[in-house]
Amino acid sequence: MNIRTICTGILLALSGIVISGAANAQGQHPYCLQALSKVKAARWLLLQHIDGKAMTHNEKEALRQINVVIREINEASIDDGKGPNDHPTMPEGRDGNANLQQCIKFLTKAKNDLLHEDDSQFAGGLRDRSVRNCDEAIKFVEQAMHLN
Repeated sequence: MNIRTICTGILLALSGIVISGAANAQGQHPYCLQALSKVKAARWLLLQHIDGKAMTHNEKEALRQINVVIREINEASIDDGKGPNDHPTMPEGRDGNANLQQCIKFLTKAKNDLLHEDDSQFAGGLRDRSVRNCDEAIKFVEQAMHLN
């Protein structure tokens, strides 16, 4: 057996572990994985709105709250195996307020998904904190919209 065959076998075994772990999380916490995807979409929409401009206080706080939700869901060992910038495909080139309106919609849907989870099984209080952080992010995005 050569080194290439051994390395290929190790890589295949490791990829199977990663895939089975993601599938297990999907089976145990499907709403959390859906929420995670929506929060990442909201993050992307907020960043599209900012598009290289200096961030306002409200935009910074909204982004901070969104990042906290992503981190908390991942801390509960519910990881989709994707990075924070991975999001569903969305149209680009909309004006800033359209992106912010969509951002609020995704955060609201994510919050509703999180509310489907049983908090006792969702790492002892992380669900409630994630819901509160979604609410805070929505508040800051709404404030950012009113300043545009």
